[in-house]
Amino acid sequence: MENISIIGMGYVGTAMATLIASIKKKNKFKYFVRGIEQNNKKGIEISNSLNKGILPFDINDKLFKKNFYFSTRKKKNLICSNSIKDISNSKIVIVSINCDLKKKGKSEVNLKRFLKSIKSILENLNKNAILIIESTIPPGTCELKIVPMYREIFKKRKIKYKEILLAYTYERVMPGSNYLNSIKNYWRVMAGINKVSSKKCRNFLTQIINTKNYPLTELESIRACELGKILENSFRATNIAFIEEWARFAELMKVDLYKVIEAIRLRPTHANLRHPGFGVGGYCLTKDPLFGEYSAKKLWKFKNLNFSFSKKSISINNKMPFVTLSRIKTIFDNNLKNKKILIMGTSYKENVGDLRSSPSLEFIHGCIKEDANIYWHDPYIKNISIQKATKLEKIKSFNSFDIIIFAVKHEKFQSINFLNKSFKNTIIFDANYILNHKQINQIRKNKIKFESIGR
Repeated sequence: MENISIIGMGYVGTAMATLIASIKKKNKFKYFVRGIEQNNKKGIEISNSLNKGILPFDINDKLFKKNFYFSTRKKKNLICSNSIKDISNSKIVIVSINCDLKKKGKSEVNLKRFLKSIKSILENLNKNAILIIESTIPPGTCELKIVPMYREIFKKRKIKYKEILLAYTYERVMPGSNYLNSIKNYWRVMAGINKVSSKKCRNFLTQIINTKNYPLTELESIRACELGKILENSFRATNIAFIEEWARFAELMKVDLYKVIEAIRLRPTHANLRHPGFGVGGYCLTKDPLFGEYSAKKLWKFKNLNFSFSKKSISINNKMPFVTLSRIKTIFDNNLKNKKILIMGTSYKENVGDLRSSPSLEFIHGCIKEDANIYWHDPYIKNISIQKATKLEKIKSFNSFDIIIFAVKHEKFQSINFLNKSFKNTIIFDANYILNHKQINQIRKNKIKFESIGR
């Protein structure tokens, strides 16, 4: 079996490792995969969990869980280590570590921390190994930072090499029940620092990705590929922010924006117009649009680029949970003291057990500051680290709550029958286009007070 190392065993790294470990050639497993985590308390806990066949995070993908357990416990061709030296025998090293902002909402990237990890990798990298970066990084990082570091370190190690072996590729992972499949069966974008690197990366990806149905897109440079990842996520974040502004306007005019959007979507060129919502969560859309300005000013030294739209989108999106809070305060004459509020959904998106940058958490904190009594229910989340918020495993009666906020579009919520008498004395607030037409009709028939973002 061919040795492969993956640096960073988070959501994406573990999924990638699981997929690679499951690849067969002539009925034999092709790769031995070694995951590398940080050599600290948290990293050791993660590696110990992984080596026991236990995912350190909640995931709603049965195929992912099955393949991961088989690879770690049965076949044992996927193990996790806390020593970067263990990459020395690998011919392919994949980097899937976080590159974060220094401060939420600000265009300051903690690139030094990311490059420190890259330095450790290069100090232990096999001279014949290709380094494949999958992390989301400011465009230009590979060419302007990693390549010079590569040359410097290999010179210090007295390693002779013909060409630098470096490539960049990004996935479009779709969290949820189809997590693992979304890596294999979707279009992948890639680029190498040179022809040799491109060929090696292309040959590797062809082994694990369904390139027959989803051909690889190879861009002309690594910087173009890095830009593609940032631009893709910035596009989504900006469009989300755009519709939020119009939602406020529609509410003040007492116009049902959802009906307007449905009418507009009939036009093919506008079919992807988004609905307004509760907020933007997850790891990517909350930070990636800010990488552009950092890259332009700090890496490329372009002084007159400000990325106004991208920065504004982040600002608008970060405020969205508090827009809902403001609407709710208005309902109760700006006094939420001792009001019993139930939050339906705390994960950052539907049908996943992931709390990263969840708008619900921001909303809950806001309600607590208003002295409200907060309760929450989420079938995918075991716990949240907010002491003043009470978890409800099951809800016997909805009448005991002053208002119920539907924040996340979990499938299970769309089967709730609002003809139930236990809703009679509460207020239903749809903050994220969750309730379907049938449910809304039930609410109206049952004469339940109903509020919504964009209505």
